[in-house]
Amino acid sequence: MVQRPLLSAEQIASGSASKIPFLRLPVRAGVFADRAARLTQLAAGNPMGDYLLFVARLARIQQAELDAGLLVLPPTQAALARAREHRVPPLHAAHLQRNSAWHDVLRRMLRTLAQDCAAPQAQELSRLERERDDFYEAQASKLLAGVGVGLDAAAAPLIGAALQVYWTHLVTILGAEAFPAIDVAGVCPCCGTPPVASIARIGAGESGYRYLHCALCAAEWHMVRIKCTHCESTKGIHYLEIQGGTGAVKAECCDSCGSYLKICYMEKDPAVDPVADDLASVPLDLLVSGSGKSAAGINFMLINCETAPGE
Repeated sequence: MVQRPLLSAEQIASGSASKIPFLRLPVRAGVFADRAARLTQLAAGNPMGDYLLFVARLARIQQAELDAGLLVLPPTQAALARAREHRVPPLHAAHLQRNSAWHDVLRRMLRTLAQDCAAPQAQELSRLERERDDFYEAQASKLLAGVGVGLDAAAAPLIGAALQVYWTHLVTILGAEAFPAIDVAGVCPCCGTPPVASIARIGAGESGYRYLHCALCAAEWHMVRIKCTHCESTKGIHYLEIQGGTGAVKAECCDSCGSYLKICYMEKDPAVDPVADDLASVPLDLLVSGSGKSAAGINFMLINCETAPGE
């Protein structure tokens, strides 16, 4: 198969921009199943292998919950029209009133996870399942707002997983037409959440184009390459990677604002998944943070409960 060469930011900008698909919604039938497969693949020989396998199992349960469906209605047409008028995400994570159906999703996920866990883990999962709804809501509000202080370290990734199912359900039942471009390029136009990473795609109509991948709803939106996703500067952009690696994941660093976001290259590995590959490349985070850069993205499967992103 002949692949088109990757395009530079200048080539993309000077080309037929109107033909670039702005938004890519997750494929409901496989979004979490594909992630689980990638996590399982990446676990072999990885120092975090056991945790990657745990998150893979969690992702398979997420897929089962999404397949089963949620009895949650989307915002009204009037609410969607207001969001369009003000150019804000119609499913903004910090402002959308959550339906309690996500509590049921979380509790079912916890029960399923506990079935094959060792006794200490099963007891912790059972504890979380017995928590009150107001605990879930308070933890979710902190997590979605990027507030790390006061988060329950054990609950954070599990609550994040249930919220991912909830928001992925909403974006997929609404469809791409409900989500026009917004004024802030660096957050998801669907839910206003920062990206977990970006991905340089391959394939007809998308080869070389860079998309940011939402950490919450798994939507992807286009942003030209060699441009900071945080401050939108095109100056001082450089890339770091682990020596001897495949080159499938690099850190795009910005000297203007001191931030970085990982970028995954499908031309190096067509199976890359932004959430899975971000999680499996923690040594790259250590390398980049050692150079003084701070992460611009967020991964709900790996939250620092004292200093979450945004603080």
